[in-house]
Amino acid sequence: MANKYETFNHKLKNIIHTSVLFLCMGIILSLIGFILAGIEGILWSVILGVLILVISPNLPPNFIFSIIGGRLLSADDAPVLYQITQKLAARADLTTAPALYYLPGHMMNALSVGTPEISAIGMSDVLLQTLTVRELMGVMAHEISHIQHNDVRVMRYADIINQITNTLSLTGFVLIFLNLPLFFLGLASISWFALAVLIVAPNIITFLELSLSRMREFDADHQAALLTGDPEGLATALGKLEAFEYSIFDILLRRNHRKSKPLIFRSHPDTQERIDRLLRLKKSPEVDFELFK
Repeated sequence: MANKYETFNHKLKNIIHTSVLFLCMGIILSLIGFILAGIEGILWSVILGVLILVISPNLPPNFIFSIIGGRLLSADDAPVLYQITQKLAARADLTTAPALYYLPGHMMNALSVGTPEISAIGMSDVLLQTLTVRELMGVMAHEISHIQHNDVRVMRYADIINQITNTLSLTGFVLIFLNLPLFFLGLASISWFALAVLIVAPNIITFLELSLSRMREFDADHQAALLTGDPEGLATALGKLEAFEYSIFDILLRRNHRKSKPLIFRSHPDTQERIDRLLRLKKSPEVDFELFK
């Protein structure tokens, strides 16, 4: 009973946070519309946003991975990974298990694309060579959680709102620039409040989008622990990912990248905080599954 209650509370909190962030984005977008065209501007901003969200294309996973040079893996290529994927997908109640892709290159990462109905997960060569089966299972569960909760679509919507805001803000600047001659001649006035909103709004939307991304990462970690029953597997994988990323950045940039970018500018949460949260889940009544054999 405690398991279901805590899981429900976690999902409810996630839904509320996501809704609040999108509401804030909508308010800022509507405010820019009002500045540009009054009440009609709000209406057109809403119509434009809804229209783009409805018609925004869902690119097939195979098309996306073909662009970045991914190669489809068969069950014969990676039998263990396929077995893990099938079991995790079943636990996540996905109708179809994600296809698996091999990603060439020197980066250590994994990414998921698609919807719960049709999806794929790509894993880099370095990731496959570095992580143990237990750690790969944690990473796979994390990516399947993104698919399960349609995070790719949610983040695409957030990005679309961001792009609309930037476009409208730029339009506002152009209109102000065109009116500068009239302003200097005393024939027109400029609203400094409107100017401030046009300057600040894109940055606020970007911060909200990044905040949403960090929240979805925490949620995917949490769900991955529930899917595998092994929070420590994903925690150790994250530790290796962080160590690899640090070494690459340290070599290329010759600096400590952990301190080079404030948290509010990051799309992912602090790795140590993610690890700490996962390790705390080891004692949670939510995590009651046996580790895959």
